[in-house]
Amino acid sequence: MKGQIVRWVDERGFGFINSNELDGDIFVHVSKFKKGYRRPRIGDQVEFQLASNQPKLSAEKAQLVGVKPQKSNPFSVVLLAVIVGLTGVALYLFYIEPKLNPAYENMGFSCQGKTYCSEMTSCDEAKFYLSNCPNVKIDGDNDGAPCENQLCGSW
Repeated sequence: MKGQIVRWVDERGFGFINSNELDGDIFVHVSKFKKGYRRPRIGDQVEFQLASNQPKLSAEKAQLVGVKPQKSNPFSVVLLAVIVGLTGVALYLFYIEPKLNPAYENMGFSCQGKTYCSEMTSCDEAKFYLSNCPNVKIDGDNDGAPCENQLCGSW
C-alpha cells in the first residue's frame, strides 16, 4: 500500500500515515521502517504493509519512497579504525609492555657473561639477565621466572 506521513512525533519515534485506499490514519513506529534511511518527516511518501495481528490499523515493513539511503562515510570508518588501533598500540607500549618486562636495565646491571643462578647476586639481577642477556641457563622450566629455587621464590 502507499500513503503519506500526515503526523510525525520524532521524539517518540512514531507517526500516522494517510492512505487513499483506507479510511482513517494508520499508525507506524520508526522501527517498522527499512534501516539505512533518514527518519520520516511529515509529507513523506511511504510504501507499507498493514499489520494483520493488531486490533487497530498499523503499518509494518514501511519504506520511504523517493528517499535515497544514507551512505556511511568510508573516511570516518577508516579514521575510527586508525584511532582504535593507535589507542591499542599506545596502551600496549606504555601500560602493558612495561609490566611484562620491567625496566631492570635501569638498575645498573649489564650482561657480563653470567649464565647460572650461582653467579647471580640477587633476584633482580637474575630477572635482568633473563630479559636482556643471551645464553642464560637460569629458567629451567621455561616459565619466565629465573632462579626460582635459589634467588627468586616467585615473582
